[in-house]
Amino acid sequence: MYLTDYRERTLKDVITQLEPGLFKKVTGLTQPDFQLLVSPRIFNSALMNDAVYKLKRYEDASLSYTGINPHEGEDVGLYDTVLSEKEVKIVYENIPAHAA
Repeated sequence: MYLTDYRERTLKDVITQLEPGLFKKVTGLTQPDFQLLVSPRIFNSALMNDAVYKLKRYEDASLSYTGINPHEGEDVGLYDTVLSEKEVKIVYENIPAHAA
């Protein structure tokens, strides 16, 4: 649900603000439990951002075979940051900033 419905928001926002009930239902963790895991930095933000981006690439690929790209030009929410389409090209596709 997160990948499709809230692509422009961070996963942390989805968990803490947009869909806390779904998060509890899926993981069994409450918001205080999640905060206990986040506060000592158990989650490596850089690795989590990369993992969320890769999941979104798989989702995009599954939609693009039909010729549909409903998220083209949209910002991309990762674990704890949001990137513009231009930033995604620079960070993940190794396209120089002046060409993006």
